[in-house]
Amino acid sequence: MSGGNDLFGLARDLAELLGCPITIEDPDTVVVAHAGDHAGADRTRVETILNRQVPTEVRLALDRAGIFDRLRTSDEVIVVELSELEMRPRAVVAVRSGGELLGSIWAVTGGAPTADQEAALRAAGPAVARHLRMARRESDDAHRARVDRLERLLAGGETAVREATEAALPAELVTVAVRGGAPGRIERVASALMLHLNAVAPRSVCAVREDTLYCVLAASSGRRILTDFMERIAERTEFAAGIGDTVLAHDLARSAGTAEEVVAILLRRATGVRVADLREVFAEVLIDRVRGFLTTHAEASPLNALQRHDAEHRTELAPTVDAYLAAAGSVTRAAQRLRVHPNTVRNRLRRAREACEVDPDAPVTRLALMVHLAAQRSD
Repeated sequence: MSGGNDLFGLARDLAELLGCPITIEDPDTVVVAHAGDHAGADRTRVETILNRQVPTEVRLALDRAGIFDRLRTSDEVIVVELSELEMRPRAVVAVRSGGELLGSIWAVTGGAPTADQEAALRAAGPAVARHLRMARRESDDAHRARVDRLERLLAGGETAVREATEAALPAELVTVAVRGGAPGRIERVASALMLHLNAVAPRSVCAVREDTLYCVLAASSGRRILTDFMERIAERTEFAAGIGDTVLAHDLARSAGTAEEVVAILLRRATGVRVADLREVFAEVLIDRVRGFLTTHAEASPLNALQRHDAEHRTELAPTVDAYLAAAGSVTRAAQRLRVHPNTVRNRLRRAREACEVDPDAPVTRLALMVHLAAQRSD
């Protein structure tokens, strides 16, 4: 990418001119280029360069200090001092094109910038803007190529096999689905994950489709990579990653479907695990699938027969069967749950068998009833 390479060259020239380290960042504080002597660098710069993004606590502090608001509205060089973070003073200037904020240039000046440093930062803005526009065009082209490749992989079958061979993907693959957060934030997560994958799993395919970020990568390392990434990103409390089945390329569509189901479960949970595969949420995915089946076929369910009888005859067969099953087939414990006499439970169970042809002691019927009841409770 010539745009990216030229940005690093421009950063080197600017660092030499100003005599201090430089970073060029996009509007989401992702580092697109950097240069300068790292000797004596503070912790913030080290973490920013290593993770290719400004650390979370620093972004929050900058936001509280109003730096981002000033960058959106001002073309002046802004001095940033966050002594509470033991961060050396910096000078930053916005980079714009046609009024649009494309990014910013940060210089670790160690104090208020000199007049020459301020002038150099302002003068660098238009050149950086040209390179950022070029990089954006190249990025858009690359994004379209990634989306097309992802679509062919997730189509499965021979199309996926040909695409996986062309991309030199390993034999055993998984699809990962990442979703969550506020609208539009998934693009930011995608950029960060692709940077991460470029370093740790270059033979992978990653792109956003609608509101979901999909990745196809080696099954042997997929879980470890996603767990590490989700622990790093600031949005880890908003986003979740579902890991699909381990498959060969022709079956990637199934892997993607499983990943989507898993991430849907994780997002329904208020707290807890942010990365999971099917084994960890199997019961909840099973209930989801049953719920979909029941949407179409509930009339044939034995529970529906009991509930219909209760509605027509003002009986309590369905709650009684529910309590009986929850009590593991104990009439006494079911009666205690319902606060009725055990004979009342026995009479209702007999009526369920005779009037509704529903025997809760029959293994298959018992399983169908328990699954349908669980599906209703989780609605």
